[in-house]
Amino acid sequence: MTQQTDTHSPLLRWLPIIAFAYVAFVTLARAPAATELLYALGNDSAMRLVSVRDLLAGQGWFDLTQSRLGLEGGFEMHWSRLIDTPIAGLVLFFELFTDRLQAEILAITIWPLLMLAAVIALVTRIGTALGGAVAGPVSGALVAGMFWGDARFLPGAIDHHNAQVALLLLLLWGVIDRRDRRLLPVIAGLALAASLAIGVETLPLLALCTFGMAGFWLANGVAERGPVLRFALGAVGGLTLLFPALAPASAYLGGYCDAFSIDLALPVALGVGAMALAAACVSDRPFKIRAGALLGLFAAVGALTLAATPACLSEPYGALDPYLDARWMAFVREARSLADLIATDAERFLFGYYLLGLAAFGLALSHAWRQRSGAWLLIGVLLSSALAIGSYQLRGVFVLTALSAPVLGVTTAELHRAWRDGRGTSRGLAALACALLGLPMSWVQLVTGAETLADHVARPANAAPAAPDHEAQACFTPGAMAALAALPEGVVSAPSNFGTHVLLHSGHRTLSAPYHRNQDGMRAQLEITLAATPEAAQAALVRHGIDYMLVCPGDPELTTLANAGFDGFGHALEGGAVPGFLTAIPTGDSESALRIYKVN
Repeated sequence: MTQQTDTHSPLLRWLPIIAFAYVAFVTLARAPAATELLYALGNDSAMRLVSVRDLLAGQGWFDLTQSRLGLEGGFEMHWSRLIDTPIAGLVLFFELFTDRLQAEILAITIWPLLMLAAVIALVTRIGTALGGAVAGPVSGALVAGMFWGDARFLPGAIDHHNAQVALLLLLLWGVIDRRDRRLLPVIAGLALAASLAIGVETLPLLALCTFGMAGFWLANGVAERGPVLRFALGAVGGLTLLFPALAPASAYLGGYCDAFSIDLALPVALGVGAMALAAACVSDRPFKIRAGALLGLFAAVGALTLAATPACLSEPYGALDPYLDARWMAFVREARSLADLIATDAERFLFGYYLLGLAAFGLALSHAWRQRSGAWLLIGVLLSSALAIGSYQLRGVFVLTALSAPVLGVTTAELHRAWRDGRGTSRGLAALACALLGLPMSWVQLVTGAETLADHVARPANAAPAAPDHEAQACFTPGAMAALAALPEGVVSAPSNFGTHVLLHSGHRTLSAPYHRNQDGMRAQLEITLAATPEAAQAALVRHGIDYMLVCPGDPELTTLANAGFDGFGHALEGGAVPGFLTAIPTGDSESALRIYKVN
């Protein structure tokens, strides 16, 4: 059968949709029951739902303060209303048919699947642009399997990472397919602006895509003038619209780059604008003049950035309190490096993400060499950068799967076509191997063993720090949290991984949750936890006005600190050494191990 016949096969065109339907069905079938889902949320998803609830309860649009977290008065979160809004819209829509709680459960179940559908559709488009009409559906179906069981797309995953994956892919598609679809570069520019408004985790990759657009203009000149100008229209126009629509008052003052601020928006807008100015003026001139004009304009933007908005030139966590760096950040799973992973030989399944990225990088360079293709070269650069970022901090590997999918999809389609054309059985076997390489259930099996396959596939590459084990998870039950919520509103002292659940399931304020802007609250909590004596702990509790303490046996955060030599009051309390200034409050839930203490 020829490629043209395959192209018009109805089954082939529907392949990504069939794959998505299957993955969605399996995901929903394995999801926690509706009554359990809210108690199984990770930290970031729970925090997002708290933000959505605050917005729906009337908190100001530009007021990002989380007043119930940290020291009295709270602090300003670094998250965006651009994610709060669609989730809040889903809640209000479902509330037309049911009560608020069920509406929330439906919204947080549907949102990750919507993001997965977007990722599958975009990978299909990228695969088509790179390899033709057959490669696109193969790529889309493959990425559905690659993200099967990935925590970023499971019910309840409403943090911003899945949206960032989708927006990065939309930007990449717009850069690759820029000359065949006139409106697409504008959409790609808008995707760049929206992604920056949401968060900075993918900032280096967004920059590389933008430089890729500049590189295509340098290489091809006048043929790229229109796409560059349309891309700039989308990016600069998007930033111009989104900044006043989303940025809080602090963003105008600047001084930070962990969120949407003038330090981020202005250099990006000026840089893209400089690229557009060069394209408008010298597209028909020789390469040397184009390169000189672009480099000169970029140098001017760089100098202005250094002088006026230098915040984005430093690492976002560079200003972290050294006390927290040693007692919190050093143990955050997603902040660990590849060297740490190799040294500890822990969570071996994570090596598969690096092997997948390396394989995709090699294949992308091979395609770039054989086809003399700038698009393939850009894919290779993106993969190498994602690998480098992921080697520095594990949080960077979350885009490797998405970027690898079209590479493996196109390669699988080419090898399969070669086998169908009678060019050797080895091509067919290679196509099968290439497809299996992309599926986590294949390489996780090799590095972990069949007995742990289901557990590892369901875990994300960048799970929340110190994720609670089964014993600790049993503490967060509806009965136990209802008992906490029924107490007179006060201030709670608890390990940082408990903080978001305290906020989500009660009206109390809590000192700590794992967010770097809450440094004062996190330090106060750690000083209580690591107090050398009960008397020192009591003094800290009184100083911070603590009303209740929460303890959960086997909490990995306390265990990790103790194993690293940071022992103290919290660990002793967990072990049963209850001082006289604490009074136990029964939860009335025999299925929960949560201990609640009233501070006398």
